[in-house]
Amino acid sequence: MKLKHFCISVLTSLLLMGCEVSNFDLQDNPNYLTPESADPEYLLNEMQYLFQHFMGWMILNTDDVMRYEGMTSPYGAIVSTDVLDGADSAEWETYYEALNNARTIQEQAKEDNTLLFHSAISKLLMGYLTVTMVDYVGKIPYSEAINTAEYSDPKLDEGADLYKMVLSDIDEALAGIEASTFNFSSDLFYQGDKEKWIAFANSLKLRILVQTRLASADIGVADLKGEINALLAKDLIDTEAEDFQYTYSTVAQPESRHPYFTRGYVSGFGEYMGNYFMNLLLNDKSVRDPRIRYYIYRQSDVDPFSGPPYLPCQGDPSVDYCYLGDHYWGYDHGEDRTGRGDNLLRSVYGVYPGGGAFDEDQFVDAPSSTNNLGGAGILPLITTSFMKFLQAEAALTVGSDGDPATLLEEGVRASMHKVINFGNITSPYVPGSAEVDTYVADVMDRFNAAATNEEKLDVVIKEYYLAGYGNSLEAYNAYRRTGYPSDIQVPIDDDDPTFPRSFPYSELETQRNASITQKRNFEKVFWDTNPDGFIK
Repeated sequence: MKLKHFCISVLTSLLLMGCEVSNFDLQDNPNYLTPESADPEYLLNEMQYLFQHFMGWMILNTDDVMRYEGMTSPYGAIVSTDVLDGADSAEWETYYEALNNARTIQEQAKEDNTLLFHSAISKLLMGYLTVTMVDYVGKIPYSEAINTAEYSDPKLDEGADLYKMVLSDIDEALAGIEASTFNFSSDLFYQGDKEKWIAFANSLKLRILVQTRLASADIGVADLKGEINALLAKDLIDTEAEDFQYTYSTVAQPESRHPYFTRGYVSGFGEYMGNYFMNLLLNDKSVRDPRIRYYIYRQSDVDPFSGPPYLPCQGDPSVDYCYLGDHYWGYDHGEDRTGRGDNLLRSVYGVYPGGGAFDEDQFVDAPSSTNNLGGAGILPLITTSFMKFLQAEAALTVGSDGDPATLLEEGVRASMHKVINFGNITSPYVPGSAEVDTYVADVMDRFNAAATNEEKLDVVIKEYYLAGYGNSLEAYNAYRRTGYPSDIQVPIDDDDPTFPRSFPYSELETQRNASITQKRNFEKVFWDTNPDGFIK
């Protein structure tokens, strides 16, 4: 990735249009660029950068909530009122910067047919960001946002209305792609391949329909099964070449490496991998998950009960896992006894998807490891495996077309293939086809033995969870939607916690915008119709 972040950021910040989070001067100023003079190529390039920044940080926000990382504080402290205001992340502000760019591009395209493709891509990226914001916080300022001249306190738009708008924007984007005759030069996702953008657009629409299946009437869908079946007949993401993902680089200045790499390989790892997640990889099937050496890198073969001791859970009956063995060293969900001096000893992110090291029993601390991808990982957003699991869920719950067993197996195999072939690893520790086949057979035996569709769905969502490593947003949504995986670990310090069914608003924004009153974490987004206490 070679982004001229500084120049692009200056260009964007000088735009005439106002922003929800900035008090831009809305008067004509000869020192400011107007929307008409702003280069749409730069705007779209910057929008793609803002997109990956927003999505990367939002995913980090839920990694510990969803047990991929160890959660070392209660839900209320983790999902706090400043979580979207981070000094480095600023997710709330980033969203509205992207919206400002998208609206500028779309205004330009009204007068210039050579920008139809630009406009279509901006609508698709903004649609993905908007449903993500709704999925996290529910209602958000949108229709009145970034227009401070008219709306100093922009109102909240209903989540269902925004979902409907995004569905309409997807249809407009598809028409724009079909009608466009000009490309753009800075496509960081599909390098200008219109067919792949069409597959992404259809896949995003399918994801939205499955995501809202418990409240489909709220988004104006009267025949959910029919709508899904119509999409299944169209081009969807079903090959790795079509996977919608952002690719990072090894460049450190400006920082362009995967967030997992900068967290784990630059200095001592300040987080813990989640014991629930690692236990699934190690012990849930009759064979270890073939992806484990790609997902997890073990920094050390030191005994974790030696030293201070490094793990405080030894002999504590309230802890479910404590130490999983074989140097897989993480924390249980809710373990708060941190600060043990083990930053260079505990397990850390692996080669997939963060661009770290492949685990070959080398037991070298991550910052000292030289045999890694240097941060050139990926942000897996909508992949072939995700689509297969969503289709399997729809078949089981809505009765849409497709055999759920076949879709489940295709989803697992697609994930295995993607992970095992990531980074072009050559090693005797690379799993072979026999290990994959044994794993898949175990999954299918469980699925076929399940007595009800709900039990079958539990199997599907667990595999979705495992394949979704690197995109905890998918797991967060699926957990709220289905309650699965059913064996997910409850916080060890609280048998009846209040799971965050949504995130709070930006605290800074509630101070600026009189239309917003801070919300509570137990409030549900519109599509989450499941009862209180449904999940923990």
